[in-house]
Amino acid sequence: MPAENKTRRSRTTEANGIIRPYEGRDREAVREICRRTAYRNRGSTGFFEDDELFADYWTSYYTDHEPESSFVIEEDGEVIGYLIGCIDTRRMVRVMARSVVPQLLGKMLWRFATFRYRQPGTRRMMRWIFFHSWKEAPHVPLDRYPAHYHCNILRKGYGKRYYTSLALTFLDYLEKRGVERLHGQVEEPADKGVFRQMVTQYGEAHGIMHMLEHFSEKPSSFQRIVLGVDKPMINRAWGARVKDYRGWLEWTAKKHHM
Repeated sequence: MPAENKTRRSRTTEANGIIRPYEGRDREAVREICRRTAYRNRGSTGFFEDDELFADYWTSYYTDHEPESSFVIEEDGEVIGYLIGCIDTRRMVRVMARSVVPQLLGKMLWRFATFRYRQPGTRRMMRWIFFHSWKEAPHVPLDRYPAHYHCNILRKGYGKRYYTSLALTFLDYLEKRGVERLHGQVEEPADKGVFRQMVTQYGEAHGIMHMLEHFSEKPSSFQRIVLGVDKPMINRAWGARVKDYRGWLEWTAKKHHM
């Protein structure tokens, strides 16, 4: 971990939470928050019964291979949220392909073959992973937009601007390391996504088209196959300069109290 991160702490302006760099002792808290906040706070258990593999897939790269790029929000001594980040997604793809995903798939298939999985939701998830997930990711030129992050916060942390504080901390981190661009992806209703609306509002307020340099989308079958939600959904990917994303984030935080 870089030396400057070991003591770096910042206090949010509207609550008593403290943002600090991720530490090894936070690993299980991060994994549990990941499980509890999954699927828009429905939780992972009802749709994929293997808690270990679910958390491994979504968090293990960040906590085990690039912990220096992650941060947590601590409130009264309890970790209630996190931002797990990556400064070079191309490296992450290589590590996932070589070290993480093969082990996960091997364990998943073995547990399926030995009848460990009982819930229909688990079988639906496996069907989506093997036959649909890899076809539904929108294109992002990772050489131009290398960084990304995931941020999740427990309900007790809502309304305190923790998301914005964590995201701005990560943008500071990127700028100190000379990373100029980042990307992200969100799944939304095809006709009225909140992210798309906020980007449009920001552009209208500032007299520009939008703050995005890159935008792509592909239809998503995840909600229909795994969650049983019969609504057209779409995966939207974007890429932007760090400084432009910072401006949008700060404006959105004030307007929507994020």
